[in-house]
Amino acid sequence: MGHLEEFLKPNYDHAVTSLKVFDIAKALTLGCNITQEGNYELSWAKDGKNVSEIESLKDRFKILPAERKFIISRALDTDAGQYTCSVPQLGVSRSFNVVANVVVKFESTEIGKTNIVEGERLTLHCIAYGTDPKISWIVGNNTYNASTDHIVLEEDERGVENAKLIIESITLDDYADYTCTARNNATDFTGKPAQVLITVRVRGKYAALYVFLGIIVEVVLLCAIILICEKRRNKTEIEESDTDQSPDQNKNGYHGNESELRQRK
Repeated sequence: MGHLEEFLKPNYDHAVTSLKVFDIAKALTLGCNITQEGNYELSWAKDGKNVSEIESLKDRFKILPAERKFIISRALDTDAGQYTCSVPQLGVSRSFNVVANVVVKFESTEIGKTNIVEGERLTLHCIAYGTDPKISWIVGNNTYNASTDHIVLEEDERGVENAKLIIESITLDDYADYTCTARNNATDFTGKPAQVLITVRVRGKYAALYVFLGIIVEVVLLCAIILICEKRRNKTEIEESDTDQSPDQNKNGYHGNESELRQRK
């Protein structure tokens, strides 16, 4: 049996687990080299069924007999599974554990919800594509793999566990960066989990009122300053007017005395 296994050499990414990793929307190439000379023909199957009989693969793959390769030029996450290359004449085969790398993104409708008022409900949906993704959340400096009294983690409509993060009544302390992290067998091999981050800004429920009151206070202070300046200006004008009238009064008094002297003469 050992001799027959050496007859086929698959292009595993990780031989111990028979792992083959691919990125969604990119090419998936499975190779199965035959180590001995001879006119041998390879047969390819997915999940126990010949690839030519699988409807989802129709017109999406090609087989290169001379190069011993099976290629899907633009792979989907649903293309993951158990693939087998075999030589029917010898009854020998090798299997691939084909896994789609994880890709994550936030639901587009939530991008505009990053500014939220204290007391409102926060819902973040991390959409994960790939093979069996496992999601955890990093909020500030804390990591969450399960729900708490304040933060609830739920699976989404696609059945991905922890895909939704919900806070029923958000507080000012919840102002933080929220990071969705997804892992699977592929990321465990590459050491690069998929991540996406969003910053949630929380405003106090009375913040708008405080701004309005601040404007009113500024207007009142400005009016008070204007009134004070006007009063001081009017007072200065009155004092200057009184000062200007004093010499005229002296001159009038002097002319009156001169008239009296003339009459006496």
